[in-house]
Amino acid sequence: MTQDEELQVRTLVEILGRHAEVRERAPSLEREAHAWLEAGFDDPEEVSDWLDARCFEAQAAQALERAGLTPEQAALRTSAGARQYEETIGFKFARGDLSLEEARRIATEAFWNS
Repeated sequence: MTQDEELQVRTLVEILGRHAEVRERAPSLEREAHAWLEAGFDDPEEVSDWLDARCFEAQAAQALERAGLTPEQAALRTSAGARQYEETIGFKFARGDLSLEEARRIATEAFWNS
């Protein structure tokens, strides 16, 4: 691993460590940092934005981003989905309680109704 890659991992470990949900769930923050990098998230600010949206899974953030959603949209709260509780789009999608289609619909609806 190059010095730049080591710095990226250390920076992401620091960012990931700020979130109790990640610390409690992840067996290794370094492994989590690598997962975010492998998912294409090498900008610490962007990772922080996804985490602030309560999207704690790199692959879920990647899927939402590929579907055209931003971290700001993923931070929208909803009660929609398979289980009836209010949480962010990012959280519910990562947990499997909200489909990608539902996530897109909620984000689009919020955009047009704002």
